[in-house]
Amino acid sequence: MIRLELSQLKPGMRLARDVILPDGRLLLLAGFVVKPLYLRKLDSFRIEHVYVDEDFFEPVEEFEEERLYNHAAATIKTIFAMARRNRDADIVQVRETVNDILNRVMENETVMLQLTGIRDIDSYTFLHSVDVCIYSIIIGKKLGYGKDPLMTLGMGAILHDIGKCKVPVEILQKPDKLSDEEFHIMKLHTVYGWEIIKNSYQLGTKIANVAFQHHEKWDGSGYPMGVSANDIDPLSRIVALADVYDALTSDRVYKKKELPHVAAEYILNNSGILFDPFIVDLFIDSIAVYAEGTLVLLNTGEVGSVVSSGHVGGSRQKISVFSNKAGPPVLQPYIVDLNERADVEIVEVFV
Repeated sequence: MIRLELSQLKPGMRLARDVILPDGRLLLLAGFVVKPLYLRKLDSFRIEHVYVDEDFFEPVEEFEEERLYNHAAATIKTIFAMARRNRDADIVQVRETVNDILNRVMENETVMLQLTGIRDIDSYTFLHSVDVCIYSIIIGKKLGYGKDPLMTLGMGAILHDIGKCKVPVEILQKPDKLSDEEFHIMKLHTVYGWEIIKNSYQLGTKIANVAFQHHEKWDGSGYPMGVSANDIDPLSRIVALADVYDALTSDRVYKKKELPHVAAEYILNNSGILFDPFIVDLFIDSIAVYAEGTLVLLNTGEVGSVVSSGHVGGSRQKISVFSNKAGPPVLQPYIVDLNERADVEIVEVFV
């Protein structure tokens, strides 16, 4: 076992020790073979060094979906930076990025779902925008949208928070509850987003409406206009749900993330209150709470991959266990069916 600085770590090396964040959360587990995606995760959480097995190396390549995800995040970061300076950006590149995401979702939405959720506080806005785009397109696909409506939905979703570039950073990253005045300023990002999209990019009303209405609620309790139910733009209803789900499952400056099944239960419990009930049903049906292949930690100390995703309010997951943090080595993987083990639950998710 040797200690390496993050700059020395290469895909294909195997972690010899758990990577633990300062607050005690597990980031990556010992035994994981480093992937390009893990390098980005370690860097985003500012991990300075790790321990690896000195004599182990297994060639690992970055998936095309990983390259697309990273490129999409970089594109949105550039767009936000240009908008902050009141300068025109290359919106054609955003269209190409959304088109690539759309094509990948149509081919294999499960792989794209597995890429969501890696971010630190500083990169939250950009990666959140990409995740919301992925979730929204998957829901739109379930609705039977064709290529053009899906592109419009994807563009609205990936740009839904662009108005935040006009909100002071100290408000965006405030670790405490916002004052009434600060919250008023924060809410203006919907108006700023509308203006930026309409005036700078000439993208049309449908895309601008998503930025304007993605915080409206089914019961009329949202903002900026307080409209309700079918008066809310249909695309905005989709993005509103995707936005909340991704925010709930992300670490923020003022709160820690919820596990996917907890976030999904929140969505379901607010069907017909905060969210369009029809969209909620589609979301619960189309966004597997734990996509097959997701690596999870159980409260028993067992580590494994999801082999049956389960459903909110219905069947639970089946896990293929390959390691045990609280017991002897696992020589032969075995299945833990959470439907048969009410005392066992998922306590952490790994990429």
